[in-house]
Amino acid sequence: MNGQHIQSGDGARSNGNPAAAPRAGQFRVPTVSEVLPYTPFSSIIPFSPDIIPTPLALPTTAPSVFGTYHDVIHAKRMLEQLSAGATSAESASKRCQQTLRDVQKLLDPDSLTQLKFKAPRRPYANTDKSLPNTFRTASLSPFANMLTDTVDVSYRYLTPDSPEAHIKTETTVNGTHARPQAILPTPQSRVKPIQQQHGHVTPRLADTPAGSQGSSLQAVVVSTILTSAQRAEYEEHMSSEADSVAGARDATPSKRHDRSLANGYRSVSVDQKQKGDVAVQSLQSLLTEVFEAEDYLQPDTSGAISSLATGIFAVCDMDDGSVPVLQPELQAKLESNMQKVIANGRLGSIDTDSLMRAQRLCESAVVAVGSMNLRIDEDWADQEVEEWVSRVSVAERGLIGARTLLRTMGAGTHLKELQSEDYLKNTITALTTVIESCVVPVVEDRVSLHEKIRGSKDELPPNPKFVTASTHRKALQTLLHATSKTFRILGDFLTKSGDDESAFSSVEYLCKLLIFAENASNERDSVMGIQNFETARRCAMDVLAKMFAKYTDQRQYILDGILTSLEKLPSTKQSARQFRLLDAKPIQLVSALLMRLVQTSATHGGATIQGRSKALTEGSQASVADSEDDADFEDDEEESIKVSPKKDRSQPADLVTIAKPLHDAAQSNASFIVKVLLQRGMATSKSSDEPYRKLLDIFTEDFLNVLGSSEWPSAEMLLRTLVLHMIGTIENAKSSVPSRTLALELLGTIGSGILELQIAARNAVRSLESDETDIGKRLSDLIDQLETGDLETSSLVAFDGPYRMIVEYLQARDLSDAQLRSAQGYHLMQWAFYVCGGREGSADSESSDSPRSHKDLQRRLSSMIVDLHWLEEHHGYAAITTAQSRLAAMTVTLNSRFCKAFNRIFSILLTSMSSEHSTVKSRSLKSVVTLLEKDPSILDRNAYVLSHIFRCANDNSPLVRDSALKLIGDCIRLRPALDNSVYTRVIARSRDAAIGVRKRALKMLKEIYLRNESMALRSAVADAIIARIEDNEESVTELARQTIEEIWFLPLQNLKFDGDRAVETKLRYGAQAALLIRTVEASDSISTVFEALLKELLSRSKAASAHSAVCNTMVRVLFDGIVDNSDIPGSPAQPAILRCLSVFAKASPRLFTAAQLERLEPYTQNLSKSDDLEVYRSAITILRHVMPHQSMLKHDFLETLQSSLLASVAKLPKSELSEVVLCLWTINGMLGNTERLVNFLNSAMKNVYGFRNTDFNIEPKLVARVSKLMVIVGQFGKACEFDSHLATFKASFAWYKANTVAGLMVEILCPFTSPKQPLAVREVSLDAVCTISQSWPKLFLRPDVVNSFETVFSDRVASLEEVLLSGLEGFFCANEVSSGDGTPALGSGVASGTERLGRTYVATDQDGASTSIAQRFLPQILRLALESCDEIAFIASKLVVSINRQGLVHPKESGPALVALETCPMAAIANMAFVEHKALHTKHESLFDKEYMRAVQQAFEYQRDTIGSTAGFTGQPPVSKLNLLWEVLKTGKAQVRKKFLGNLCQKLDFDPNSLVINDKSAGHLEFVRFCVTNLAFFDYDRVEELLHLLAAMEKMFAGTGTAVAQAIESEVLKLHVDVTGGSGSAPDGTSGTLVADPSANAVEPSRLRQLAVSAQICSLIWETRSFIRRLWNMQKHMNKPKNAAKESNKAPNRATTAPAMTESYLVEVAKLISANTTRDGQQDMCASFVELISVDSEVKVGSDVDEDAGEAGYETPSEGASNKSTSVPPSGGRRGKKRKSIASNGTPRKKGRPSGGRRKSGSVKPVDDDEDGGWD
Repeated sequence: MNGQHIQSGDGARSNGNPAAAPRAGQFRVPTVSEVLPYTPFSSIIPFSPDIIPTPLALPTTAPSVFGTYHDVIHAKRMLEQLSAGATSAESASKRCQQTLRDVQKLLDPDSLTQLKFKAPRRPYANTDKSLPNTFRTASLSPFANMLTDTVDVSYRYLTPDSPEAHIKTETTVNGTHARPQAILPTPQSRVKPIQQQHGHVTPRLADTPAGSQGSSLQAVVVSTILTSAQRAEYEEHMSSEADSVAGARDATPSKRHDRSLANGYRSVSVDQKQKGDVAVQSLQSLLTEVFEAEDYLQPDTSGAISSLATGIFAVCDMDDGSVPVLQPELQAKLESNMQKVIANGRLGSIDTDSLMRAQRLCESAVVAVGSMNLRIDEDWADQEVEEWVSRVSVAERGLIGARTLLRTMGAGTHLKELQSEDYLKNTITALTTVIESCVVPVVEDRVSLHEKIRGSKDELPPNPKFVTASTHRKALQTLLHATSKTFRILGDFLTKSGDDESAFSSVEYLCKLLIFAENASNERDSVMGIQNFETARRCAMDVLAKMFAKYTDQRQYILDGILTSLEKLPSTKQSARQFRLLDAKPIQLVSALLMRLVQTSATHGGATIQGRSKALTEGSQASVADSEDDADFEDDEEESIKVSPKKDRSQPADLVTIAKPLHDAAQSNASFIVKVLLQRGMATSKSSDEPYRKLLDIFTEDFLNVLGSSEWPSAEMLLRTLVLHMIGTIENAKSSVPSRTLALELLGTIGSGILELQIAARNAVRSLESDETDIGKRLSDLIDQLETGDLETSSLVAFDGPYRMIVEYLQARDLSDAQLRSAQGYHLMQWAFYVCGGREGSADSESSDSPRSHKDLQRRLSSMIVDLHWLEEHHGYAAITTAQSRLAAMTVTLNSRFCKAFNRIFSILLTSMSSEHSTVKSRSLKSVVTLLEKDPSILDRNAYVLSHIFRCANDNSPLVRDSALKLIGDCIRLRPALDNSVYTRVIARSRDAAIGVRKRALKMLKEIYLRNESMALRSAVADAIIARIEDNEESVTELARQTIEEIWFLPLQNLKFDGDRAVETKLRYGAQAALLIRTVEASDSISTVFEALLKELLSRSKAASAHSAVCNTMVRVLFDGIVDNSDIPGSPAQPAILRCLSVFAKASPRLFTAAQLERLEPYTQNLSKSDDLEVYRSAITILRHVMPHQSMLKHDFLETLQSSLLASVAKLPKSELSEVVLCLWTINGMLGNTERLVNFLNSAMKNVYGFRNTDFNIEPKLVARVSKLMVIVGQFGKACEFDSHLATFKASFAWYKANTVAGLMVEILCPFTSPKQPLAVREVSLDAVCTISQSWPKLFLRPDVVNSFETVFSDRVASLEEVLLSGLEGFFCANEVSSGDGTPALGSGVASGTERLGRTYVATDQDGASTSIAQRFLPQILRLALESCDEIAFIASKLVVSINRQGLVHPKESGPALVALETCPMAAIANMAFVEHKALHTKHESLFDKEYMRAVQQAFEYQRDTIGSTAGFTGQPPVSKLNLLWEVLKTGKAQVRKKFLGNLCQKLDFDPNSLVINDKSAGHLEFVRFCVTNLAFFDYDRVEELLHLLAAMEKMFAGTGTAVAQAIESEVLKLHVDVTGGSGSAPDGTSGTLVADPSANAVEPSRLRQLAVSAQICSLIWETRSFIRRLWNMQKHMNKPKNAAKESNKAPNRATTAPAMTESYLVEVAKLISANTTRDGQQDMCASFVELISVDSEVKVGSDVDEDAGEAGYETPSEGASNKSTSVPPSGGRRGKKRKSIASNGTPRKKGRPSGGRRKSGSVKPVDDDEDGGWD
C-alpha cells in the first residue's frame, strides 16, 4: 500500500467518508474495500455480515440517543425553548438559567475525565505556517453561545512540541495548517457539511451496516475536492435526508428556530431512519406484489386467472357488476404499511403512480360499501344471516380502504394527482351507510321489543334483531372500531385540507347521528358495549369540535344542528350521563360538547382544531384494537401535527384586540345555547312527553358538576348566562307564573352548586395543609381571602397567580389533547379579560404597582394567547400537582361573576317568598331549603333569612304556609339551637286552617320536644299537641294522640326503680311528673282533654297494660311529691300536684291505693285560707272518684273523714260541695250510718221551708242563707237516695203525701222559682230543682217544674235561662250514651249481655223525661243558640247537639239550625254543629238535603242578625262561611251537591218589579251577596259541579238580567226604538235603532233604587260566575261535549294566580255593594249593567275581519238556553265585542251557526253606523 495509488469505481472513501482527490506526490488513506483483500478476512467469507461487523473509523459502539422520531422532535423543542430563553429581551428565563447551571455542573473540570489524544502522523504534511487558518467555527445557537461564554473548560491538543507527542501533531491539508475543530453533536441537530474553500467535514451514514449503530455526527478532516461521483452521492444522500424530515417541517414551530440549528433541519437517528427505510421497503414490496397480481387478474388464453391473483384479490358484487378488491388481510396490511410510511414522513419515497394505483384499488372497496344494506331483519333465515355477516366483513374492509385513501390524500396534499373529490364522497357515503344502516340501529335495539311494565313478572318476548346482533357481537364491535378510526381520520383530513366545505354537511350529519343515538343504560341491552359506543360518540364529538374551530362561518349552523336535535336525548339521568370524567361524576356527552364548543370559541387562531382528544384516545384503547404498531404510529402521526402558525409569535398584538373578540364569540355562543335551552324548557313541563324541561335540569346539573374544573372552564359562562336569564324572568312583571317557578327552581339548584363548590374549596384547603410549598400556601391564602371578602384582584390575575398554575398544569398534561388546549385557551382568554377589565394598579405580584408591570403582563398574555407554547419556552415554573390545579381552578371560579352572584340569587329567593302567587312562594321556599341543606351556615351569616320564612308562615296560601313550615323544620334540623326561637311559630301553625299544615306542625313539635330538655318549651309544645286531640279532622286527632303516647308514655316503659338504671328512672319520672303538672296547670280545657286521653290510653290502646304500669308509677311519684317535692324539678306546690293527681283519679281510679287515699285525709280538715280550698278541692275530687273502687279503707279513717267533710259543708261553694256530698254518700255506703246524713238534710230542708213566706226584698240578708241551704238540699238530693228514711222526713213535713224524698225537696224548692222572688233566689232554687231532677228524671214532668221552666223561657231573663239550660244540659249529657262511656267492650262475652240488653231495650224514666223536654222546649233552646255567641249559646248548642244525637226530634227540626251554627265564629260551637250535622247527613242524606235551602236562609239570618255581617266569607285568605256545610255535602253523593248548587242559584232569582227595598237595606241584595261569596270560595271536587253551577248562574242571569236591562233602558236611560224608514218595526221588533228620548219624565227615586239594586244583584251574580270560571280554569271545559264524563269527573285545577284574583274579586264585590248610595251612583250602576249585558269582555277583538271567528267562541245566554253555556262577560277587563242590540221584546238574539259569508245586517241599525253586523 506504500505510495500505491488505488482507484475505485465508487470513488475514494476513507472509513466511510469521502477522501480528497489525490494530488501529485501525495498519498491518501485507502478505503476498507481497497484494503480488505490484503487482510485476513479475504480468505474468510462470513455467513452473515451482522456477526462480524465491518471495521469502521467510528466508535465500536454508538448507542442511539433517541429511540423514536418523537424523541428527536421533543429534544429539538427543548433546545428551541432554551435558545428562546437565552434571547429574552430582559433576562434569561428561569428554565434557561436552571439548565445552564446544570450543564455547568456537568462540565466542571474536577468531575470531567481527562482524555489525551495523539494526532496521527501525516507523512506529507506541509510545514509552512504562513498560510491563514481558513476553518470556521460552526454556527452556534444562542443557548450554546451562552454556554460557551460561561463555561471554562481547559483543554489542549497535542502539538509537535508537546512532550507527550512522539510525532508532530500539526496536520496539513493541501499545504495548509489545520487545527481540528471539535464540533459536538446536540440531541436535535444534525450538522450539515461546513463548506470551505480548502476542505469540508461531512457525515456519512448511508453505508452504515444494519447491524451496527453508528454515531450520527463525526468530524473528520478530509480534502475539499470531490469527484463527480462523490458529489452526486452526497446530493442523493441529502435529498434522502430532506425527504425523511418532510413530514416534520410542518410541525416546525418557526423558521427562526430552524436557523438556530446548525443547518436548519432536524437530524434523524439511525434507528428512526431505518424504520422509515423498512416501512418504505415494506410498502413498495407489498405494492409490487399487489400490482403484479392485479396484472394477472385478466384471464390467460386458457381462460383461467392466476392463482397469485386469487390469493390477493377477491371479487365484490356491485350494482353495475363485479369489481376486484383486496383480500381483507392484504387491505389491512396495505393500510398499516401506508400508515407507517406516512408517520415517518416518507410518502415522497413512494412513486406517485403507485400511490394512485393503490388509491384506485382502495376505492373499489369503498364504493362497494356504499351500495350495501347492512340492516338486520326480524325474520331472517340462517343463510340470510350468513350473507349479512359477509357484508359486515366487506364493510369493514371498505372502511379500512377509506382510511388508506384519506391518509394518502392528507399526507400528499401537495400532489394534486392524489386528490379526488370522488374519493372523499365515496368515503362519506360508505360511512353513512355503515352508521345509518348498521351501527345506530344495532345500538338502539334492545333485548325486548316492548318495555317491561313495573311490577309485572311476565317475561317479554325477545327482540329477534337483538338476538342476531348479539350472536355476532365481535364482528359488530370490530366494525364499530373501524368506523370510529375512519371517522376520526376523516375529521383530521377535513380540518387539514384547506377550505373545502363540500363534505361539511354530510360529516356534520354523521356526527349528530352518532352523538344523538340512544345508547343503552346497561350492558344487558347493549350489543356494541356501552363504553365502546361512547368511544365512537366521543370521536364524533371530537370531529365536530374540530370542524367548529376550522369553519368559523359554519359555527352557527353547527350549534343549530345540535340544539335542534336535543329532543332525541334520553330524559332519564341514568341513560343520559355516560360521558365519564376523571375527577367528577359522569355527564352528558352533549353537555361536554357544548362546553367544548364555547371553549373553542375562546381559543385564538383555531389552535384547537388539530389535536386529538385524550378522552378519545383513552376510549380507543378500551375498544377492539388493531396491532400495536398500528396504534403507535397513529399516535406519532397525530402528535406531529402543526400546532400554531409561527408568524404570530414575533410581535403579539394588543391584548384587548386579541382577547375581546374571543370573549365576545364565547359569550355569544353561550347565550345562544342558554336561550334555546330555556325557550324549550319553559314551553314544556316535567310531565310533558317532550324532554326539554327535564333536559334543562340535566344540562344545569352537568354544568354544575364540572364547575371549578380546570378542564371545563366554560361551565361558569354557561351558568352565568343562565342565571342572568333566570333573574330577568323573575324580575319581569310580565313573566308567567310557571316561568318564574322554573326560574326559582333553577336558581335554587345553581345556588346549591355554588355552595357545594365553596365547601369543596374549603375541603381542598384542608387537604393541602400538609403541602409546605409556596404554591399550596398561596392558594390557601387566596381561599381564605375569598371567604372573608378581602381578595384583591391583583393577587388573582398576577403572572404567578392561580391562572398561571392552571395553564402550567394543562400544558404539563398534554397539549396534543384538543380538549385540554381548548380549556387552556379559555383560561387565557378569561385571564386577559380580567386584566383588561379596567382594573387599576399592578397585575404582577412580583413587581410594584407600576404601569410597566401591568404592560408586561399584557404583553405576556398576548404571547400566550397567540402561542400556547410560549409560556413553557420563555418562563419556567414549579410543577403543579392535580390537587393544586383543582384548587387554583376553584379559586378562579369562586371569584368569577357567577359565584359572586350568589348573594343576589339568595336575595331573590327570599324576596320571592313575598310574591302574590302561592306557587312562586312555595317554589322559592323549596329552593331556599335546597340551599340550606347544602350549607346550613347560611343561617348564621344571614339573620334576616328566618324573618322572611316567618312571614311566609303566616301567608294566605296554605301551600306557602306548608312550604314555610317545612323550611322552618329544615332550619331547626340543621341548626337545633333555633328551636327556642321558632317553636312558638310552629305552635301557632298547629292551629292552622289547613289540615296538612296542622299535621306538619305536629310532627315538627314532636321533633322539637325530643331535642330539648327545657321544661317551659316541652310544656308549651305538649299543650299544643294535646289541644289538637279535639281537632275536627280525625287524622289530626289520631296523630296528636299518637304523638303524646310516643313522647310521654313509651319512653318510660321498661324503666324500673331498682337495678342499674334506678337513678335514671327516678330522674326521668321526676321530669315527666313536673311536665304533667305544668300541663294540667295550663288551662282547664287542656286538663279535660288530657283526662280523656288518659282514659283512652288506659282502656283502648294496644299497650294499655304498659301504660297502666307507667301511670301507677307516676301516681306514686306524685304522691311522694306531696310530702317532698324536691325530687320533682321545679319543686311544684302541693295544690298543683294534687290537681294533677285528680286528673289521674278521674281518668282511672284504679291507679290509686288505699294507703295513698289515707294520706289525703289531713288535707280535708283545714279551710282557713284560699290555698287550702284548692288543696281541699283536689283532695275531695280524688277521694270522690277513687273511694268507690277501694274496699280496703280503714273504718277509723272513714269516720274521721266523714266528720271532717260534714263540718266543712257549710263553708263550701257549689262546685266543691257537689264533690263532698258524693264523698259522704260513698262513705255512708261503707259505714252504714245514714242517720247522720238524714238528720243533716232534714235540718236543712226545715230551714228552707221556713223561708217560704219570707219577703226577701224586706230582709235581703236572708238571701245568702237561704241560697246556701237550697244548694245543700239540691246537692244532697242529687247524690243521695233517702227513700228508705221517708218516714223521718214525713215526720217533719206531715203535709207531704208523695212517696219520694226527692219529690219532697222539689215541692219545697219550686215556690222559690216564682217571679215574685228575688232573682238570686230564683236562680238558686231553679238550679237546685234541675240538680235534683237530673237524678230523678220523673220530676221534670211535674206540673210545677214544667211551669217554672216555661216561666223562665217566657220571661227571657238571661241569667235564669243560663241556669235552666245548664241544668238541662247536665241531664241530657249525663243520659247520653257516648261511644265509650258505659258501653261494654266488644268481645267481653256473656258477662255483659244483661247490661247491654238493659241499656238497649229497657225503657227508663230518663227516656220519657228527655223526650218530653226536647219536644216541649226545643224551639226555645234553638232560639237561645242562635241569638248570641256567648256562654248561653254554647250551652244551648250543646243541648241541640245532644238532643239530635239521642234522636229525640226529627232531623228537619234542628238541621237548619245546625247549619247556621256551623257559621258561628266561636270554634267550639261550629265544631259541635259540624260533627252532628255530618252524622245526620250520613244517616238521612235523602231526607236532609231537602232542608238545605231553608238552612242557607237561616244561616244568612243568623249571620245578619247575630253576627252582624252578610258577607259570605271570613278570614284572610277568604274562607266560605258555609264551608263546613260544603264539606258535609262532599261526603255524600255528587247528585246531592249538584242539586244543592242548582237550588241555590234558583233561590238567587227574583222578580225585578216586586223587589222589596226598605229604607235601611235591600234584603235580597244582602242574601245574594251572602250566597255568591260563599259559592265563590267553596272548594270544589269535580269539574261537573262547576259546570253545573256556571250553567245555572248563566241561566239565571240570562233570564232576569235581560228583563232588568230592558227596564233600565226604557225607564232610566229613556231609550226607544226608532223605526227605520218611517215604517213599522219588523215582527220580531229588531228592525229599529235605540235612541234616547230627552222629553221623557225622570224615573221615580224608589223605582230607580229598585232597578239599581236589581242591577247590583245581577252584576254580583255575573262577577262571581266570571271569578269562579277563571279561578278554576274552566275555559278549557266549557265547550266540550256533554258526554265528556271522564273529563267532568276529574278534579279541577285552581289557577296559580288565585290570591291576586281573589283580592281583585273582593274589591269588585265591595265596589258593587256600595254603588247605590246616591242617585248618581244608582244611575251609573244601571248604565254599567246595560254595558255589561251588551258587551262581552271575554272575547278579544283583533280586527273587524275576525268577527266570525269571535262569534264562534261566544254564545249569548238566553232565557231558554240550555244548562250548558259558554262564556258571558265578566266585569272589567279589556274591550270586548258588543252583543247584538237588544230587541224590543228585551231578549238578546241567540247566536246561530256561523255561515260561510258575512252575516246579514241586523234589523236594528247601530248608532255608530257600524257595518260589521253590530260588533265594535
